[in-house]
Amino acid sequence: MRLRGYADLRMKKIIFILILFFAQTVSATVIVNEVQISPINERFIELYNSDSSDVDLTGWYIQRKTATGSSFGSLVSSTQLNGKIIKANGYFLISRNSYSNSDIVTNITLTESNTIRVRDSKGKDVDQIEWGSIDAGKSYQRITAGEWVTALSTPGIANSVSQSANAPIEINTNTASTQTTPQVTAQAGPQTRVVLAGAPIIFEGKIAGLENNFGRSVQTTWSFGDGASSVGESVLHTYYYPGEYTAVLDVVSGSLTATDKMLVRVVLPNLSLSSGGDNARSFFTIVNHGGDELDVSGWQVASNEKIFTFPKNTILGARKSATFASEVTGLATPVGVIPELRFPNGTSVPIKVEAIASQDPTPILKTPEKTKVVASAETRVAPQAPQYQEASVLNAISDDTPAPPRQESGLWPWYVGSAFLGALALAGIRLTKNTEQKATINADDFEIIEETDDEEPH
Repeated sequence: MRLRGYADLRMKKIIFILILFFAQTVSATVIVNEVQISPINERFIELYNSDSSDVDLTGWYIQRKTATGSSFGSLVSSTQLNGKIIKANGYFLISRNSYSNSDIVTNITLTESNTIRVRDSKGKDVDQIEWGSIDAGKSYQRITAGEWVTALSTPGIANSVSQSANAPIEINTNTASTQTTPQVTAQAGPQTRVVLAGAPIIFEGKIAGLENNFGRSVQTTWSFGDGASSVGESVLHTYYYPGEYTAVLDVVSGSLTATDKMLVRVVLPNLSLSSGGDNARSFFTIVNHGGDELDVSGWQVASNEKIFTFPKNTILGARKSATFASEVTGLATPVGVIPELRFPNGTSVPIKVEAIASQDPTPILKTPEKTKVVASAETRVAPQAPQYQEASVLNAISDDTPAPPRQESGLWPWYVGSAFLGALALAGIRLTKNTEQKATINADDFEIIEETDDEEPH
């Protein structure tokens, strides 16, 4: 009996351990596979389900802690993950801006030296990772159970140097990591780029797969198609004549090579510049007369020893104009002052000076001074003068200084009334005199004179 009881107890322990192992295995199938923190609009978190069954994320949530923080705060709430499913051997993408394969789009906050953790519906930690500094445009990617690299981002798909998407990834084990085959990829930039002749252009290549852990030297070479070349991932080059050129990025690291190219369309600058406003509120307008949109990021505008630099992704559309107000630029460019347009390296951009604009391009917006002028004009044309104007008119009569011109429309009733009273006074005086005369006349006051037909001359 004692042996049987011991065997039962041992069996229960084995079953309990198996249950715990099974629970851990289920939770461990969902892991954080990739994180990107910058640019801000391209932030994302990628989860991966290494199991052969779908996982319901209802009740799950993700938390974040900063390097100086003492506790975790909410990053992705359980409400946002309610009803969400991560497919078997599939990816689940949580992004700040919508990708074509985004599962959740939310305003996630990720910065350097952060720690994030994923918890299931029971509040149990499923996975947790932390990172330091990550270059813009690159992501922190899981390669094996304990190995991470920084490479070009691959949101929602297999990492560029990771295992196959269908290969389950074991975590929290002591087994040796799987050796991956070194690969290298290169990106020269957009397929087509439009630049100005005479403008220094920055060419910035991106290379993935050659992290420090591979221990290989890298040689990066640019060929610009106009006979010039340069060495380095980020280089500066100027095309002096218009045309279409093919820029090629070539990467060599031991036996590994990668190549990418882009079409560069070089056009002559066809810009004009005008200014307007006054010292209190001014503006300048740039017109792109060409048939291609221009990226003026990093260009400068100088006026009166002050410089304004256009922020990244400032685009001038083809045959479009853009007006820049002094409230934004901090530059005073009233009528008669034409600012200087410069390339990012400080050299002047050849432009055409248009006729100077004398009026605000947005007349709906009025300055406070203009508003006051309109209000005073309305007061002067009021149909009835205020009472204090009458007092000022009377006071002005005794003043030796001639009174300023004023409207008389409010005094004419006084003139009519005064004339009417004067007429009544005169009529009264005449009536009184006639009455007195009639009262003193009698028969002795009259003399009868006979008239004859012939009057003797005297």
